[in-house]
Parts: sequence; C-alpha cells; structure tokens
Amino acid sequence: MACPIPAAARTYPLRKPPNHILPVPRYTITLPSSTTHIHTLYVGLQTHSTDPNTTAADKQAQEQIQTWIKSSGSVYETFTLIDPTNGDLPGSRFWVCYWISSSSNPDSQNIRGPDLIRIWTNTNEEARKHIGLWKESFTTPTSRLETNYAGTDYLPGLARLPGTQVQEHDLATYWGAARDRIPDSAHDLFPRSAPSVGKAHGAGEEDLREKNGVGKVLSGSNRQNIVHIRSGQWWENCEEEEREAYEGKLEPTLRAGLAYLNDHRAETGCMGIRYLRNGDEGEERKESCGAGFFHNLEDLERWSKTHSSHLKIWRGALAHYKAFPEDRRLRTWHEVSVIKEGDARWEYVNCRAGTGVMGCVELEGEILMT
Repeated sequence: MACPIPAAARTYPLRKPPNHILPVPRYTITLPSSTTHIHTLYVGLQTHSTDPNTTAADKQAQEQIQTWIKSSGSVYETFTLIDPTNGDLPGSRFWVCYWISSSSNPDSQNIRGPDLIRIWTNTNEEARKHIGLWKESFTTPTSRLETNYAGTDYLPGLARLPGTQVQEHDLATYWGAARDRIPDSAHDLFPRSAPSVGKAHGAGEEDLREKNGVGKVLSGSNRQNIVHIRSGQWWENCEEEEREAYEGKLEPTLRAGLAYLNDHRAETGCMGIRYLRNGDEGEERKESCGAGFFHNLEDLERWSKTHSSHLKIWRGALAHYKAFPEDRRLRTWHEVSVIKEGDARWEYVNCRAGTGVMGCVELEGEILMT
C-alpha cells in the first residue's frame, strides 16, 4: 500500500533519504476505496508417520480442507514445504486464504477457518494420532498494511483480491522503506509489547522444545504490533542463464537466511517462518515464498539491515539485478502486516513441538480426546 500521508502532516517523518531516486521501478496494490480490513488465514497439515494408513488419513484430511476452502469464497493459494521447520517436515501441505472486509460488508465469518477437530476426528481412527492440523489467522486494517512488487506480470497474494489495482511508487530500495509504506506509520511507531511477568520477550530454544502439542489442542492470540511477512520469488519466465543464476546463487542464500531465522528465534525476534513452494504436490512451478511472524517490526528491520544472513540475500539480489539489467525476468515481492492486539489467532491440533509460533507465544492447552 503506498503511503498516502503527506510529509507535512506526519507526526514521524519518512525514513526516505533526501533526493532518493529509485534505481528500478517498484509497484504496490491499491484496494477498493470501501475496503477497511484484510483477513488472512493459513491452514496446514503435518504427518508424524509414513505408514500407508497415515498416508491415507493425510489424504482424507487434505480433501476436507480443500472442500472447505473452495466453499469459503476466498482467494487462495496452495503450497508444499521446502525445508523442515521445528515441527513440519518437507512436503507438508499448506494453504493461504484472503478475504476483504468493506464498509458495506464489515466482517468475514470464514476467518475462523475450518473446524480442525472435526476434520481430525473424521480421518481414520487408528492413523489420526499421526496427523497434525493447524491454522493461523489474522485481520489487518488497510492502514497497517504494505505491499511491494518488482513487476506487474507476477502479482500473487493480496494482489489477487477482487478490485485491486497496481500503481508505481517511490518508497523503496532504502532501509526503512517498508515502514514508510504503512500509512499508520505517519503517527504510530508500533511499539513493542511489554513481556509477561518473569519472561523475556520471545521464548528461547529450550522453551521451544518444551512446547509439544502432540495429543493436545493448543490455541491463543497475539500481543500488540506483531508482524506478519510473506515474501515471494517467481522465476518461471526467466531465460536459462538467469534461471541458473537464481537457482545456483541467489536461492541458496535465501534458503540459508530463512533457516537462520528458524534456528535463532530468540535472537532475531522471528516467531517462525516457512519456506514454501507454490502449487500442488508434485508441481514443478518455479515459484516460492517465505511466510511467518516476527514479534515486532523493529525485529524484522534489525535482521534485514544488520544481520549477515539477510545482507547476503540483499547483496545477492543487487548482483543479480546488475547481471541482468535489461532482460531480467526474476520477480520478487512481499506483503507486511502490523497486527493489533487480539487480531491474530493460532490453533494447533496434535502438532509437533515448534510448529508455527508454538513456544514463542502463550497458548492455552487441552487434551485432545481420541
């Protein structure tokens, strides 16, 4: 979302350097004027065994999830997990759904998502103990949202919502640009929430290991100003030389950076991030994204600006742009939401330790009745 607040009307100034000139065009989406909020829902499925009964139960659960999604009225995308996280294994299935709220249609009931316990109990009774299900949802006022695209021929995510348009903008390619693109940043610094009594902000790796959700239902909500980011890459249209450059140089650096975030959650402020291949299982689509949560926008900015794992990605991207200045077909993009307290919900049913934000937020637990 391009920031509509004039500099003179801002409480906090833009971080854009004086006389900054974009080296390459950048684009953002604009939503219909009646849009007030965006609803986002992720749904995931994990298996804890590879035996035939569990595989069959996995397919049963997939079919139930897909039936719900197709009836939800959402814009949706499907994914498979590329690299393991603390709870999910490569090949795990994921879905993301988007809805619009407007002044004429203020709420979306579907943000609650499918009934995971019902799906779980409707799978094979013997095998479902090896099946985990989860959903992560949040609502974002449009004034707390920003998007950024490297081109207009590849517009996934929120850009697929009905009525969206694309416009060029100049708040890009400098540190702090993402914050500048969020309209509410004109008057809000999005301060960090105070930690719980007796706890540091963000659980460490020992806490992460202790939060095992197998045999349980864990659920909870968020503190003020947590951040969600989804950042994508599309190289389907690249010529062979550029494709080899991306897959051989830039992609491994990106993968290493995301792995670092997952392995150092307490240090980076990352609550968990997944590296996903877009498309159905078995598809060879040249499209991927990273999606996850940070405790605060400052945490995301600090990792981006100062840590070697992200600086290697940034420098690699610059090198790629210089190597393919005219005929570049690689498209990158991202969307960032700063979420108000209580506007995110997490639910994990029979999930391994470390799935999603488990271990990084306070979740209520109950025994899963088998």
